[in-house]
Amino acid sequence: MKRALSGLVAAVSLSLIGSLASAAGVYPTNQVGLDVSWPNCGVALPKAAFGIVGVTGGTAYSQNKCLAAQAAAFGSNLSLYVNTGWNDQSPNINPTAPKKCAPADQVCVAYNYGFNSGWQAFDTAVAAKAFSGGKWWLDVETMNSWNEDINQNRASIQGTFDALKARGVGTVGVYSTAYQWDVITAGWQTGWPNWVATGTENTFQAKRFCAGNNFTGGPTWLVQYIPRRPNLDHDLAC
Repeated sequence: MKRALSGLVAAVSLSLIGSLASAAGVYPTNQVGLDVSWPNCGVALPKAAFGIVGVTGGTAYSQNKCLAAQAAAFGSNLSLYVNTGWNDQSPNINPTAPKKCAPADQVCVAYNYGFNSGWQAFDTAVAAKAFSGGKWWLDVETMNSWNEDINQNRASIQGTFDALKARGVGTVGVYSTAYQWDVITAGWQTGWPNWVATGTENTFQAKRFCAGNNFTGGPTWLVQYIPRRPNLDHDLAC
């Protein structure tokens, strides 16, 4: 996840803690959670209203070695995220499952790549006793592996989405920015929930991103900001 943010916010954000995300799939408005992954291994995590933990270690088919410990820190107030991507030179290419791809059908192969990465991430979460069941997020950033074929990029993202839904995940949304989503997918309108990376430093600045930044065309549920202290990703529920 990208990072950035202020000191005034540390007190504000950690005071806005408290309850569990609702069964309907929406995080409680104005509550603040944290998102963490492998860069935060060994960091003491303050209490928060909810936590979002990275299952993967920065790329598809990798693993966050601290997943079990980080997930345990949030208990039942847990969501998960998985890094997405499309690497047509990857050793994880599989042209036969879940779809049997025709020769040279790279859109199909990209779908399989994404699907199998999502399937693996789900198994990783279960093995770490970190499966929340309710909400997962697809981390879609330009720093991950992609190519210039928009249809292939979309197919890989769709594959990961479909794999998680097939494993029973209730809601799957997207973490990104309007710029990155446009570069990778050409502004694909999926209608999935949005988690917006803002680069801001406090809840007051972040709140402005709750409207008008729904890059997928779906609702904006969360906006991310990063205070200077503690230097951890904070997430404001819209």
